[in-house]
Order: sequence, then structure tokens, then C-alpha cells
Amino acid sequence: MSSKQADSPLGYELRVENFGKLADAEIRVGDFTVLAGPNNTGKSFVSKLLYSIFSALDADLPRVRVWRLVSSFTRQVEYLRLIGDHPTTDHLRGMAGEMRQAAFAYSNGEIESLDDVVTQINEVASRMEDIVDRTTLHDDAASDRRVQRFSDGLSNLRESLQQLTSALAKTTDIRAFSLAEFQDRTKRALIRNFQVPDIDSLASDAEKDIVVSISELLELTARGDSVDLAEGESLPALPPGHQNVVYIESPVYWKLFDALQGRRQLLNRPGRERLTGVPEYFYELARAIKLKYTGKAAFPDVHGRLVGEDAINGEVAMSESGDIVFEEAGRSFPLATASAGVANVGVLAMLIERKVIDHGTMLFIDEPEAHLHPAWQVVVSEALFQLARKGARVVLATHSLDILKWLEVHLKENPDEEKHVALNRFPDPIFDGEDVATKLGSIKDDLTKPFVDLYMRGL
Repeated sequence: MSSKQADSPLGYELRVENFGKLADAEIRVGDFTVLAGPNNTGKSFVSKLLYSIFSALDADLPRVRVWRLVSSFTRQVEYLRLIGDHPTTDHLRGMAGEMRQAAFAYSNGEIESLDDVVTQINEVASRMEDIVDRTTLHDDAASDRRVQRFSDGLSNLRESLQQLTSALAKTTDIRAFSLAEFQDRTKRALIRNFQVPDIDSLASDAEKDIVVSISELLELTARGDSVDLAEGESLPALPPGHQNVVYIESPVYWKLFDALQGRRQLLNRPGRERLTGVPEYFYELARAIKLKYTGKAAFPDVHGRLVGEDAINGEVAMSESGDIVFEEAGRSFPLATASAGVANVGVLAMLIERKVIDHGTMLFIDEPEAHLHPAWQVVVSEALFQLARKGARVVLATHSLDILKWLEVHLKENPDEEKHVALNRFPDPIFDGEDVATKLGSIKDDLTKPFVDLYMRGL
């Protein structure tokens, strides 16, 4: 399938089968996509699914794959050091460092040619394999458990070397090499963003495939330990002009920003991954927010509204020491001491100011109404819609009557802007032919029913 061009408005049709609460669902994706309905109906599942797929595509896949393969292998060298003290370990660590240096140089563009970096890595791998083969352990210590563990570690390392060189040999077919990385990235993204032990945990029925189809882009199936594109499918591509993929969720993560940084640094055992309880999209955004970018911010008016008197009347910023702080009336406070509402709005503004959200960014935001007064919900609604009109793509999951009422009023006042909106009603979203106004009315009826029931009981 060919990728869809980035003409406004953007239009995708997402079909999902056997995924969480969604046995069979159809979702429209546009410039301003709204996933609306009660709690626990699959809204967040859809936004995390889309984020996982788009973020997997959001990379120079060959460069990322080389870096990941080498990093995974060199972590095993470090693991070998932890289980045994042997002179060979220092030699292996030194050569692993050479591999990482070459892979890093390729990943950041210092080495342009894929063939050149593969040649360098294979040369180091050959020397490492020779050292592993020549390493002997003392016979009189063979019964020692640590020595046996070290011997097993060497055997595993030899096997991993062969796997590394075999994987790099596939660079002769660059599209297949890139496709393999996309599939691996999608699998890891699903596991890490949903914080589940395996893909089957995300299925409605673990005995069946999860099926995801995005019109004009891709069709894939996921089950067990694999994510596969449909037969004959070529590597998909993001629309031209794409800049970044961002997912914003709970402001609590940002209030605990400093404490959470250390959790990602824990060393995992080879072949296993420790689930931290914090989704990977938080760490990805935390890394992006620390970087500085040249040029002007794309949406200064939106940023100004969020930090102005109608909202937080201050700014969330990154201090020189790398801490996130709230600056208000000439004073600076740790973000942890600010309200969750300030963190919610302030982080969105900081992402705009630091140019993480830019023209072409695809922004996923889950429950932007969290911890916000209705007046601030209106400000955030206006800001998100302006981002979508001005060149970002916004997907928001919400059950806020204030946000939906703002959208209803805005479209009544500006009917020509309805073309930017893709509204999806949960549970069980389908293409039912309803216009936006009718669908908004149905969603509001669903969300107001508890209040109306209580009101009638109180008469």
C-alpha cells in the first residue's frame, strides 16, 4: 500500500479486531480526532495502539536497528562481567565498546554507509569469537558454581555473536532489514506502552490474532511473540512532513519526573525485560523534552494562551540542572509542589515552547481534562483544536462534557471546520453514517445519563 499524502485534512480509517474491549471496531482518524465515551470502553487502548504503530515508524529504521542489535549484544557482555571474574571479560568489554562506538557513529550519521559500519562490527565480532573460543577454565574449579555459570555465559555469548552477525548479514536487502526493525519496534512498543508481559495479554481472545488495518498505510496481525504485516505488504511510511509522535497522559508522571528517571536505568537480564509500571511513552517524551532545537516555536499563540492569565499564569520549564520546575511571578518551584492541573497544562505548553510539538507532530493526549477546572478545560480544548488546524495532528481520548460541549459550540460557530474533525463514539465505535452534530448529541446523552438519573431521584 502507498502512504497517504499529508494534505489537510488527514484521513485514515482504522479497523481493529480482537483488541482489548474492541472485538470489532472502526475508528476514523483526522486532523482532530476525538475518542469519546465512558471509562473502560477502549478509548485509551486505541490511542496507545496508534501511538505504538506510528512511533515504531518514526525512525531511520536501518540506523536504529544496527544500534539496537549492537546494544542488546553488548549488554550481554556486561551481564557476563556480573556473573564471573575472569581476565577474558576485560578484553571482551573493550571490544564491545568498539562495537558500540561504531554503531553509535552510524546511528547519528557520522558513518554514512551501512556497509561500512557492518564491516567494522563484523571485524570486531570475529576477534571476540576467537577470544571466546580460546578461553579455558581451570579443570580443578569445574565444580564451582560460579565457574559453571561463567562457562554457560560464554556459551550464550558465542551464540549471541552468531545471531548478531546473522542479523547484520540481512542488510543486503535494506527494505527487509528495515521491515524487521519496524516489526520488532511495534512489538516492543505494544508491550512497553501497555506494560503487559506479552501481546496475547492485549487480545480479547488469546487464541485469535489481533488484526489492525489502517487504510492507505498498513495491515498487520499480532499474536504470541510476533507482529506481522499482511502477506505482500511493503514497509509503510509516515506522511511527508511528519515531525514527531508524542503521547501525553497522567500529569502525575511529570510531578514524579525526577524519581522516575532512575527506574529505567535498571539492568535487565538478557532475553528478559523488566516492566517498570511506567509506560515507555513517558520515557520517550522525557528524553525528547531534554533536547534543544533550533528555529522558532511553531505555535507561539497557542503557547501564550496556555501560560497566560486564562490558564496557569506561569510556565513549566526545564532548569539548568535538568529538573522540571514551575515558574510563577518571578519565583521557581519544583513541579512536584504544583497542582496536577498546572502540571497538565504546563507540560503541554512546555512541549510547544521546546519545539517537541511542531508542524507535522502527531499528538496523542489521554483525558486532557484530568484535574482541570471547566474553564481550563475550555482553554485546553481551544489550544488542541488550534494545533490541529495549524499543522499538528491531534488524537484525544475524553469523557469530558465540557470538552465535547466546547467542540459542539465551536462547530456551530465555524461549520467549515467540521472537515478537520473525526469523532468516534465508544463503546463499539463503527462508521454509522451519523454526522458530527448527531454523534455529539448521542455521546452527551450517554455521559449525562448518570447526572439526569440522580437529578430525577432528587426531585
